[in-house]
Amino acid sequence: MITSSVIFDIIGQITGYVMIIRDVTERKNAQEQVKRQNVRLTTLNAISLTVSSSLDLDQVLNSTIDKMLEIPGRDCVRIYLLDDKRDVLNLAAHKGFSPGFIEKNFMMSRRVGDGLLGKTVLTRETEIVDNLHRPEDLYVDSIVEEGIQSTVYIPLVLKGEPVGVMCVCSRSESRFSEDYVEFLTAIGNQIGMAVRNAMLYEGANRAYQELKEAQEQVIRSEKLASLGKLSATIAHEINNPIAAVLTYVKLMMKLVKRGHFSQDRAEDISRYLGTMASEMTRCGEIVKDLLAFSRRSRIAIKPQNIDQIISRTLALTSHDLKLKEIQFVSEIEPDLPMVKCDFRQIQQVFLNLIINASEAMEGGGVLSISAMRAGKNGFLEITISDTGCGISEEDQKDIFEPFFTTKEEGKGVGLGLSVVYGIITNHNGSIEVESEVGKGSAFKVLLPIEEPLNNGGK
Repeated sequence: MITSSVIFDIIGQITGYVMIIRDVTERKNAQEQVKRQNVRLTTLNAISLTVSSSLDLDQVLNSTIDKMLEIPGRDCVRIYLLDDKRDVLNLAAHKGFSPGFIEKNFMMSRRVGDGLLGKTVLTRETEIVDNLHRPEDLYVDSIVEEGIQSTVYIPLVLKGEPVGVMCVCSRSESRFSEDYVEFLTAIGNQIGMAVRNAMLYEGANRAYQELKEAQEQVIRSEKLASLGKLSATIAHEINNPIAAVLTYVKLMMKLVKRGHFSQDRAEDISRYLGTMASEMTRCGEIVKDLLAFSRRSRIAIKPQNIDQIISRTLALTSHDLKLKEIQFVSEIEPDLPMVKCDFRQIQQVFLNLIINASEAMEGGGVLSISAMRAGKNGFLEITISDTGCGISEEDQKDIFEPFFTTKEEGKGVGLGLSVVYGIITNHNGSIEVESEVGKGSAFKVLLPIEEPLNNGGK
């Protein structure tokens, strides 16, 4: 930088000039260095935010490359990740290469130890190479043809173990400075974090899916157990109307054989046929309800009529209640709102609770079911109570735990109420019990209702 000034005498005449020459190269270099550092810090911060805010590894890697290529002088980037067996590097993301180059087999994947890329996994050390002066490399000719003059290989490490390699290339003659390599290493650490986050998310998601499948298996197993308990009841329920139909068929066959078809007999036959049709319709309804309950289907949460669910459930258990001399009392509040639920799963909840109640009243008793608007806004309250043996206060805190049962050995495995609890919880509802030994139990279920549409703003 040059600055100059003029020297005047006392009468204003120019007597000379002063020139000052300053070498500001060092200051400009320092300013450029600060500018580069600021750009890199901004880039690193943007990459860090992407890593911390996204679990999509592909999105993180591509976003990282985009941020890196915003820095002048860097033309193309490849990121490789190790496979599950940790013996092959697979191309996970890339930018800046021609299709013909990047689609070559040795670019799409590379065995560990093969070429500088593969050796970086073994050495775990950063490698800077001049592609024009390494003819011993197997792949250098293709790299030079792509116009790449220099490459830096950055190992991607997670908890001391390599997970991949990042390759940053330049088509210009500029070299990779030491501070720029440090910057790339910091980015490599961020990529390692992204890989870890993705692995944790994948592991958690896999564990969730396994848990969900196990829960569905438990629900299916409990449903089969419930069907087993119902089999004898259904057999009796269907046998009664079939026996009536057979009796009337035999009676009609006798009338046919004797030729008795007077007007009086015609009226009898008409009545017999009506009874037969009614009884067979009842059989069909029983089978239909049983098949609907046993059918495996996906959860379908939608508005349902709670009265209809209760009625369909009682149709499966009414005969069993009669055999055990159990009186049934129902109290359904009129004009109840619809509940948001899966019909079959809530039917299974009620079925399990009714079966438990009937088993608690071996000498007969009273089973009560009520449904009403709950004190808690947005919920419906369904209570199933019995006058049976009751549950001790000590056992009440464990009854919803899997495999906990108060029944005799061979009469239960303790999954019924745990399945009930799981289904109600998945419906964003709740269940609680009130019981006293010798007096009976009451299970109170809260289910969310279907909120009515607000038309006030129209």
